[in-house]
Amino acid sequence: MKRTELSGGVRERLVRLPAPYEHHYGVLPLPLPEEGIPLEEIAALHSQAQLALGQTDEIARSLPDPYQISRILSRREAVSSSAMEGTHSTLDELLIADEDDDQAG
Repeated sequence: MKRTELSGGVRERLVRLPAPYEHHYGVLPLPLPEEGIPLEEIAALHSQAQLALGQTDEIARSLPDPYQISRILSRREAVSSSAMEGTHSTLDELLIADEDDDQAG
């Protein structure tokens, strides 16, 4: 990656590495805050995530094929990453195409 492609904040923290890597740069991380890192908000989000995972597990146990959930999640991720690459489709379109492929095969 070229230095010009980095954001300004990252570019400002670039430092040349010591020998034998002197032709390379590394990013000097920001110092930790002296007052510590507040974890209350993160702990609340973690609790919400744990609850959502429990609900997902409960739904998966009620399905005839529990892998439907992971299949949908991986397809949603595929739609998101494809959008970043300039290919646009919806989750519904992808699932319909998958279903058509399953029926044809």
